[in-house]
Amino acid sequence: MGAVKRKAVAETSVVSKKRQQQQKVSAQPAFVDPYIDPSDNEEGSESEQDVADETAEVPEFLGDNDSADEDEAGSDDDEAAEEDSAEADATPKRKKLAATHDLYKAPTNDEMQQLRDTTDLFKSNLFKLQIDELMNNVRIDHTKTGALEKALRKVKEVLDTVDDIPELGLAEITQNMKAQGIVIPFPNPAPPADAQYKFPFKRPSKVFVVGSYLLKTVAKSPSGTNVDIVVQMPDSVFQDKDTVNYRYFYKRAYYVAVLAAELRKHRKELGIKLEFEAFQGDLRRPVLVLKSAGVGSQYDFAKLGFSIKILVTFSQALFPATRLAPGRNNVRPSYLAGSATPSSTADHTPTPRYNAALLQDTAFVTHMNLLHHHVTTCGGFRDACILAKVWLTQRGFSGATGGFSGFLFSMVMGYLLRTNDKNGNRRLGNSFSSYQLLKVTMEFLANHDFQVEPVFMTPDGKPLADKEFSAEDFVAAYEVVIVDPSGKINLASSLSKSSMDELQFEAKRSTELFNDVANDHFEALFLRKVNVLHLRYDNVARIAAVAQPPAAYTPAVALDYPTVHDFLLTFIPKLLKKALKNRAALVCARSEPLSSWRCSTAPTTHEDLETAIHIGLMLKGEDSLAVIELGPSADDEEGTQAFRELWGEKAELRRFKNGDIMESVLFDCDGTLEQRSLVLGRMVAYLLELHVGIRPKEGLSYWAGQLHKFLRAPGIEMQVSSFQPVMDAFNKFAKNLRHLEGLPLSVTQTIPCAEGLRYTSVFVPQPRLQEDEAAVEAYRPYYEPLDCIIEFETTPRWPGDLKAIQLSKRAFYLEIAELFMAQHPGTRATVSTGLGTHILDSGHVEVTVDSGFTFRCTIHVDREALLLEKALKDDDATKAHENHALARMHYQRSYIRSTYHSTRLQNLCLRFPFLPQTIRLTKRWLAAHLLSPQVPIELIEIICAKVFVEATSWGAPSSGMVGFLRTLELLRTWDWKKEPMIVELEPGMMNGEIRNKIATAFRTSRGLQPDGTLIPDSPRKPLNPAMWVATEQDVNGEWWGLGKPGMVIVERIKGLAAAALAHVDGLVRNGGSEKSISKLFVSLPKGYSLLLRLDPSKLPRFRESLSYDPDATGPKPKYKNLVSMKDRELALLSEIDPVEYYLRDLHTAFGDCALFFHDRYGGDVIGVVWNPTVVVEGNWKVDTKFNVEAVLEKPQETQASAGKKSAEKLRTKPNLMAMVSEMHRLGEGLVVAVDVC
Repeated sequence: MGAVKRKAVAETSVVSKKRQQQQKVSAQPAFVDPYIDPSDNEEGSESEQDVADETAEVPEFLGDNDSADEDEAGSDDDEAAEEDSAEADATPKRKKLAATHDLYKAPTNDEMQQLRDTTDLFKSNLFKLQIDELMNNVRIDHTKTGALEKALRKVKEVLDTVDDIPELGLAEITQNMKAQGIVIPFPNPAPPADAQYKFPFKRPSKVFVVGSYLLKTVAKSPSGTNVDIVVQMPDSVFQDKDTVNYRYFYKRAYYVAVLAAELRKHRKELGIKLEFEAFQGDLRRPVLVLKSAGVGSQYDFAKLGFSIKILVTFSQALFPATRLAPGRNNVRPSYLAGSATPSSTADHTPTPRYNAALLQDTAFVTHMNLLHHHVTTCGGFRDACILAKVWLTQRGFSGATGGFSGFLFSMVMGYLLRTNDKNGNRRLGNSFSSYQLLKVTMEFLANHDFQVEPVFMTPDGKPLADKEFSAEDFVAAYEVVIVDPSGKINLASSLSKSSMDELQFEAKRSTELFNDVANDHFEALFLRKVNVLHLRYDNVARIAAVAQPPAAYTPAVALDYPTVHDFLLTFIPKLLKKALKNRAALVCARSEPLSSWRCSTAPTTHEDLETAIHIGLMLKGEDSLAVIELGPSADDEEGTQAFRELWGEKAELRRFKNGDIMESVLFDCDGTLEQRSLVLGRMVAYLLELHVGIRPKEGLSYWAGQLHKFLRAPGIEMQVSSFQPVMDAFNKFAKNLRHLEGLPLSVTQTIPCAEGLRYTSVFVPQPRLQEDEAAVEAYRPYYEPLDCIIEFETTPRWPGDLKAIQLSKRAFYLEIAELFMAQHPGTRATVSTGLGTHILDSGHVEVTVDSGFTFRCTIHVDREALLLEKALKDDDATKAHENHALARMHYQRSYIRSTYHSTRLQNLCLRFPFLPQTIRLTKRWLAAHLLSPQVPIELIEIICAKVFVEATSWGAPSSGMVGFLRTLELLRTWDWKKEPMIVELEPGMMNGEIRNKIATAFRTSRGLQPDGTLIPDSPRKPLNPAMWVATEQDVNGEWWGLGKPGMVIVERIKGLAAAALAHVDGLVRNGGSEKSISKLFVSLPKGYSLLLRLDPSKLPRFRESLSYDPDATGPKPKYKNLVSMKDRELALLSEIDPVEYYLRDLHTAFGDCALFFHDRYGGDVIGVVWNPTVVVEGNWKVDTKFNVEAVLEKPQETQASAGKKSAEKLRTKPNLMAMVSEMHRLGEGLVVAVDVC
């Protein structure tokens, strides 16, 4: 333990040294921001002093300075490091050994203090080491960006020398640019052909690098990273009226096009490709993107994963800021209408989004100055920014679509560093670690009410005195208000309320994970991607591009929302949230961002691309299942009018049982959970059709209940549709059993053990058909009795012999059967004496109650366990020992494990309403892929339970479909070879001690060291259990996973899960038909050695099959009352599944050389795979475990004596055809064909 702690201290000290080296004082002058409050340095900590004078290190990008001086300045340190290294190499070997020995000493007091400090600053030492490792993987190595920096200098050189272009008209500039292969990226609406103003071009006033690359806060991303170059447009390019009617944006687009044309002349030299891109998803603000073509020149930066973005800015003093205030209008209605007559001032609806887009082009430098100040005064700010970007990326938040970006997160964090809370306390300090900065900022984002209390980043935290920029005006104009230090620019102008709700939801969840002191949750916070639509949300709706704008998209709205698509992204979540109220915790809208486009083509809008909108709904459990939505009372006229406008003709006035008269909306359905879970989808479809004009069957795909059909047997007419009847029947049966008169002992409890009694059977248990009904219909569906365990009061009168106890049990079974039928007329009871497979096989009693359900009861006697342990100790004969060992295994499974598992699962199913659907779908899916014999049902149930009880990434699912898909994701991603799956079945019982026991047992089984690596030179053993699933009681993971499934099956499941998720992702994104989802449950006949085809007419469960065909079971009788005696006999065999017994025989005969696959729910085929490690050619042996045929090895000449031949050897090879024939013989009458693959 001391060595581990010492390693953590060493890692911490190394990071501290690296940070100090990065925080050396530079000789260049620092940026100065006029909005920084000088009082924010009041802490005066050492970490602040270390970095107080650091600059943005910009000489190599700003002006014409070179980086050679900087490299030379660091050369002395490098030489000193090399000298130290040389001295270390010269150290005598014995001193090295002594130093190595010192690593294993107990930590000193100073080291213990460092460990405590690390725990305070980074939650735990392990969490800090994980952060350091993550930072090493996502941080940019600036020592390897030489080619990129050369390209930046060259681009700056080109832009600094571009020639001016005289003022030209619209037609002329369009033609000139087209001649150079550039189409000007004008926004929509395009400038009018008769525009009277001219388009000048002047050489840029300034060209400089801004953004995260300069501040060294870049985080690697799968979509790539970028360097931002800002080009300042001269004031002479614009006129005073250019803020109105898109004139600024038209001239801006022309300016960017000229820059593209100039760089296009140098594209071969630079080895770049040029494209336009909508900045933050706004087509009004196109930017130029330079991507390396990878030609191998000195400017080739393709391997770095970077692109260069050229942004444009203008002087803050160019236009009066009040003209762009939130309450001002800068897009005249007459302009959009194409009218030459100016509109009246009364029609000038404010255009806050338009105004903010224009203002944001002025603030690149000032915002960078502010962030640079925090980078240089707060040692952890830079790393906190990188961690925040990783966190945002994993959750799908990106500035590419105008959402919450890493820049906005950094600005909020800087705001918390400069301002105090309501109590006058500083929320963040410059001495805080990156972890603390991130955590506190996330807590602020999670809990702050941005609507009630908008954020102003001004020095005093208040809005400006200018009434044009008051808090009221900002709140009235924007859904989210985060105003920059100037007090004029809303940084969240394009952020919708639904997007902010989504961010706050994720921030709250992450804050809970941060505050969990028992676990670090590092993977859930930073490593796991959680933005997948069909995994993140309980319901997902896909809305195709609308043909006609909705009525809500009025001309006044169009002034600030140029496209219908952008309007709907804000309007639909607001509409649904208002209507659904407490049913949905979160309603979000998203769409694919606009891609960059070639400079030679015109920009395309979402309408051109017919981009779909996806709506994600995160539901509130039981609240989402209500069939009626209540409105205001009849006395509230204003509320009633609003409610009727929202719900249209569906709204009606109702009187309720308590006497209330209220407006309401009813979506009637039966009382089953499956149907109630679809009510919300019906509400969404109705609202979208009413307010947006989207017809459900044409433009809307709603993913919620598409999998419900797989939980019904296609060929069986259900008598009951929920688990409530069988649970009521069991509770009544258990009560009657406790009050049964005449038994020598009183029944204390009856424990349900069947799947149907813990809500997890694939099909809802159905009552038995009466014998006369079965005979008339010539069919009785397969019926499996419901198992339960009877426990009597404690007594010493049980015999002291195992065989005598079994006889006593049988006597009790007979007595229970007689008494129950006598005291409860209408019931039927039968007794079985068992098959005698082991010494504890005493049989059972089956009781069919008046409601039609059958319960199969066995008796549990505690004394059996003691007698078995004694017998195992006293056994001398091997056969007797094996018999007792088999009996103990049966006892543990039937009376200890099964009862514990069933009661815990039943409690979890009651706690999580959608856990049963998840388990049932997962069982059905595994069975559909013929994996029923390979995966124990209890193991499936525990794995599904983990998705609900430890939902660290998404929260507990509120729909069966998303629970099933998350289970597939869990199966796809879990590393069974290196990590045990720990599931807490009882809340609060999984403590640290139990987790440590599980981890130790797992490492011992897998032959792993504490760090997760294999023990050197340790013998490789088969991974058993392959699926290591541990609970509070099963720390060794052996209860259900021992023996099955094997690692081959586990890998097959992972592959099937990956394919299923990819298929669902394609359906959800592209709007596939609901029928296509059936492919999830279709197994391809590939990968098998042979297929045993079964006769469907002999399969009592065939009507449960997904491929059920009524004609396959034979012709139906013409008259129901003229059924043949043979059909009557077959109809009564409803409790025998011949396939189960056939599989048992196959496993007994060929289990050592083959694996068998089958769908227990009506499958008509058995897949067989030969074991390649067993069924091979080899030397002849007496105890061969499979049928072989002799092969004589031909004599060969030996090298020792040329010309002499070796003696013939008798070898064997598998006689596959003989084994196939034997399989066919075992299934005679059941197997109709054998396909050899």
